[in-house]
Amino acid sequence: MVNSLHGLRAGFLLILALLAGCSNPPPPIAVSGVAFYSMRWQVQVAELPNGMTATALQKQMQARLDAANAVLSTYQTDTELMRLNAAPLQTWQPVSPLLGRTLQRALQVSEATDGRYDVTVGPLVDLWGFGAESKPRRVPSDSDIAQARSRMGWRNVALSVNADRVMKQRAVTMDLSSVGEGAGVDDLAATLEALGIQDYLVGIAGSLRAQGKRPDGQAWRLAIEQPDGSGRPLQVLNLPSGAAISTSGSYRNYFEENGVRYSHTIDPATGRPIQHRGVSVTVVSPDARDDTLADAWATALNVLGPDKGLALAEKRGLAAYFVERSDQGFNTRYSTAFAPFLKP
Repeated sequence: MVNSLHGLRAGFLLILALLAGCSNPPPPIAVSGVAFYSMRWQVQVAELPNGMTATALQKQMQARLDAANAVLSTYQTDTELMRLNAAPLQTWQPVSPLLGRTLQRALQVSEATDGRYDVTVGPLVDLWGFGAESKPRRVPSDSDIAQARSRMGWRNVALSVNADRVMKQRAVTMDLSSVGEGAGVDDLAATLEALGIQDYLVGIAGSLRAQGKRPDGQAWRLAIEQPDGSGRPLQVLNLPSGAAISTSGSYRNYFEENGVRYSHTIDPATGRPIQHRGVSVTVVSPDARDDTLADAWATALNVLGPDKGLALAEKRGLAAYFVERSDQGFNTRYSTAFAPFLKP
């Protein structure tokens, strides 16, 4: 699991939009900004609706993301999620469609992984210094880890069938950082389509959706980035229109103590940062046009690591691409369902 929305996987734009080779057609109309205070977002469209300017589109997209932050963030005490965390136990609380939908996806993956992905991981994230309190990063004691884990448990969060009410059965703290990017992408995509825009590329950090075509009539070209911060493509992808894709990585946000690197990705089963050799995981959503679900699965498989994660991806038919460290550099592995997306 990862830290909360402020600073969430900052800079993890592991899926890149690549420019088409032809220079004659007009380029896409591009707008961008900052989501959740620190993550770059970008929107490219083939053309604007009649009467709309790029400036107006940018303002509308930013407003949507600011509104999402007011729902999902753990960095302000007055967000909808933080009010839910502070709500009385054993009492149904009404929630907005955005919060209900996001919680639904997170709980779905929590159940599918038997808690190796846990929406209530907040106490551990804070303990290790990656949360909202921005504590000095240090290695906690075993007793502190055990105490934090005692305040977790996704099974203590009940969601109504219509995802419009939530009840906490114990005093747990929900943290939706691991699905914030995907939820933001889904919200922006829905806004674009409500404006009548059908050809677009939307990205927030490591989550992205490409719909329709570029102005030159070609498909949007996407790639997984080299996990070395260089910005170079590692693997070009061939995705169908509308596919939602998300990458979770653990190589940029960490601290070191006594020569040991501690990643921000924490395994709820151990209460400690992951120690396997996995660097990043990219997932194409099992439900078309659902980046929130892709985001949750990318984090879950990143927690599990290349061996267990790939085994689970194969078992569930997930399209997943793993990058791991080796003595020679980096190795890649992918599930059977991901093979059709590899560009020859």
